[in-house]
Amino acid sequence: MRALHFIAWLPLASAFNSYRSTLTDCLNAGSVPILLTSSPGWSQEIAPYNLRFTPAPTVRTAVKCANKANVKATVKGGGHSYGAFGLAGTMVIDMMEFQNVTLDAATGIASVGAGLRLGNMATKLFQLGQRGLPHGTCPGVGIGGHATLGGFGLDSRLWGLTLDTVVALDVVLANGTAATVTATQHGDLFWALRGAGPGFAVITQFHMKTFPAPSVNINWSHSWSFSSASAAAAAFLAAQNWGQQNAPKELGYGIVVGPAGGFTLRGVYYGAKSDYEAIIAPLLALMKSVTGGAQPSSSVQVLGWIDSLTALAGSSLSTPVQGYDLHDTFYAKSIDTKESATLSITALQGLFKYLFTTTPPGGAQWFILANLYGGPGSVINSFPPSTDPSSTSCYANRDGGYVWQFYAFTGNSQPPFNPAIITFVKNMVGSLGAEAAGLPAYAPYADPQFTQTEAQVRYWGAGVPRLKAIKSQVDPKGILYNPQGF
Repeated sequence: MRALHFIAWLPLASAFNSYRSTLTDCLNAGSVPILLTSSPGWSQEIAPYNLRFTPAPTVRTAVKCANKANVKATVKGGGHSYGAFGLAGTMVIDMMEFQNVTLDAATGIASVGAGLRLGNMATKLFQLGQRGLPHGTCPGVGIGGHATLGGFGLDSRLWGLTLDTVVALDVVLANGTAATVTATQHGDLFWALRGAGPGFAVITQFHMKTFPAPSVNINWSHSWSFSSASAAAAAFLAAQNWGQQNAPKELGYGIVVGPAGGFTLRGVYYGAKSDYEAIIAPLLALMKSVTGGAQPSSSVQVLGWIDSLTALAGSSLSTPVQGYDLHDTFYAKSIDTKESATLSITALQGLFKYLFTTTPPGGAQWFILANLYGGPGSVINSFPPSTDPSSTSCYANRDGGYVWQFYAFTGNSQPPFNPAIITFVKNMVGSLGAEAAGLPAYAPYADPQFTQTEAQVRYWGAGVPRLKAIKSQVDPKGILYNPQGF
């Protein structure tokens, strides 16, 4: 997906003028590199108070200075937050310099710097030992938010979410002290960081389980167009239900709806082409039946691991450490359906009727993405619920079916942003009717229209009371800040 372009969530400089001297003096005394509004390059950084670090001790000094000046700090990793939440604090801690990747060949555990972007991480892991781990398809996304809020890839039903691979984290706590956090060391904080990470600690390094990268990967897609909303809804229902009931965990499976009057089934099969063909044949036969014999536009590619990731990205996996310039001007919402309840034909008819009859405002473009999280053998759903005493993650959607994203952006991806786009997207979700009302949402697709209370309930559900209690223990002054977190 794309990074946010507009910056409506930045605080005014005047909000921290009274603390500037204390904060700046403290940072300078600790030899912390700082960037102020008067500094060259400020406009490129777009941050109210931006820090650059190399060693973790510098992060400790910076957090201690935030405590001394009593200012809020946020952490900027990849800068890909849908709500620009990495820029929400008076002081922004930029993790750009944390780019290390090492691999323990004996254990398969990778140590990954918190400033890495996914594409660079994936490339390095493969170079070090032909290893991989589950993650999203956009190479510019930062590992920091990805591995602490969720982290879905088409391989996640096979391997789990990105956060499920995290076995330890090196962090700086809100009081400026360093700690290593595991399931047995600071277990409550480990639970919170794996699902609601931003705001609980500054993570400097992840330690993550890796997997042998499959040598054969089948990147596949099949697309249909429809002349009516009812036909599209009936076909979508069949595809949705087939995935949830029949897709093996080796089959990454998603449905992409676009403005051309149809949708695309697409994913990756992690195995031999002959096995893929045997698995997909019943789906294609079903779709042929429900579409009246329509032939899809299809693509099936047999690729190596890196080539498969590159094809999914639609671009090079390599991204610059500094000067990343992929932007968008957009609004998005999400819902998480349950494994026990796919959306009905009534809900889908409402959605496609809206899509077939509504013109996006001001030339806006849009897409809807429904990724299968559940289904037979899904590793995502194999973990206990966040409220289970044995759980080591506060990720709340362990009984998920599909995670939906509704996304609309300006025609050229540039400002100005027409506020009517927000209404357009909200009405997409609303067109599904009562079945979609109040469903959980997916924190990595942050919805800045949520209040803090609504965001907490929609993202973390029954885990909210425990998260609040942990926050009060590890950051009683509220130094580490996330607008929709704790």
